[in-house]
Amino acid sequence: MANKIMILGDSGTGKTTSLETLDPKETFIICSDEKSLPFKGWKKRYQTTFSENGKLDLQKTNLFNTTDVKTIKVLLEKISSDMPHIKIIIIDTITNLMIAEFMRRIKEKGFERFTDSALDTYSLLTIPEKLRADLTVVILGHTESNYDSEGVMRTSFKVPGGKLIGQNIVPESLFTSVLYSEVIMENNEPKYYFITQNNGKNTCKSPKGMFDTYKIPNDLAFVIQSIAKFENED
Repeated sequence: MANKIMILGDSGTGKTTSLETLDPKETFIICSDEKSLPFKGWKKRYQTTFSENGKLDLQKTNLFNTTDVKTIKVLLEKISSDMPHIKIIIIDTITNLMIAEFMRRIKEKGFERFTDSALDTYSLLTIPEKLRADLTVVILGHTESNYDSEGVMRTSFKVPGGKLIGQNIVPESLFTSVLYSEVIMENNEPKYYFITQNNGKNTCKSPKGMFDTYKIPNDLAFVIQSIAKFENED
């Protein structure tokens, strides 16, 4: 069973920026947003390579763009079985995967499209359980804030389209560590952080003692190393 981490936050708060510290030789990014990576020199570090017959050359690829959940599931299994040098898989973002599926079927009538979307999302969130143990799967997603019945503003995983997932599946509950991204202006410069603990109004969480502080730099390599150390130390 692979380790899995969820990173949630608004657009522009540093979720993808946190990937900059990862070793590209050990990292595979699955991008559903079809956008450039937000750090200098990314094109030299992350590439998509096709063979002469037009098929994806997985051994020379560490970045792939798709919005198809079934393709991603096959790719995850391939990486797990055939690419032992890859230790970290990024899915950026699951929110956009859900939006893409919803838009592809927006003209359909009936409840089935929402059921299918919920099943696809759940299968993607749980597939790390079938992957090799030395893999870490990091799933990025967006947040939304709404008032609850008591008038308190609460923040959680954004559920595009219907509410079937939010009512029947709590994505954050499937993860031991759910970090929130945050950007703060300090001395007229944006500083990016991860929030490590719940404040009573969000779904952020991590085990007690895993991180020393409530707020840490948004360095994903540090996060993965900290989790590994926490899980393996006496």
